[in-house]
Amino acid sequence: MKIKNTTFYIFTMIFSLHSSAFAEPSVADIQYRAEQGQSVAQYHLGMMLLSGEQGVVKNYEQAFKWLTVADQNGSMGAKYSLGMMYYTGTGVEKDAKRAFDYSTKAAAKDHAKAQYNLGVLYDRGEGTAQDYGKAFEWFSRAAKQGYPPAEYNLAHLYKKGHGVSQSDEQALKWYTKAAEHNESDAQYNLPQMYLNGEGTPKNLQLAKKWFQHAADAGDSDAKEMLKSLE
Repeated sequence: MKIKNTTFYIFTMIFSLHSSAFAEPSVADIQYRAEQGQSVAQYHLGMMLLSGEQGVVKNYEQAFKWLTVADQNGSMGAKYSLGMMYYTGTGVEKDAKRAFDYSTKAAAKDHAKAQYNLGVLYDRGEGTAQDYGKAFEWFSRAAKQGYPPAEYNLAHLYKKGHGVSQSDEQALKWYTKAAEHNESDAQYNLPQMYLNGEGTPKNLQLAKKWFQHAADAGDSDAKEMLKSLE
């Protein structure tokens, strides 16, 4: 089976996500609101400076400044993003312990991506002692909010019996959810379970269906599997 690396989401994907509360205002208006103390504007400004969105020149130092202010004013998104900056070493020195601390605080407030990242840190033992049980706990919480990477990693923990009793049935359940949410690696692993009869009776039709989904997403191994099943 392919094993998805339990890792943080791709950098550019994370830092292009922000609140939709400011879909219309100009950059100048957002900056004005940020300077007036509005935490959502402070967060949004920090994210624009971090990602270079809306024509703003990237400035990691200023991004860190505004995200820190937004965090101090209660923004969970800012707390999560600061954790990402420390984890990746973007604009600051890499510091897994600080990444862990920020992720923990955001995760406790039900921020799904932070819960996923916290699971990653426990899984890898970065910024904290390795603890598969804690990884399972936080992947579970993010997965129950419908976060696809967490659904995938939760399936993987069930398949391997890491931090939880091994269960092909539960692995199948969570691979299915992740596959339905377009996680391409899940779309590859799920049909292998149908082929091998793991956690479910063998089902060639469903195996082909999910290999086709993975192949359509560009998975070359899935394309080869489909050829072998012809």
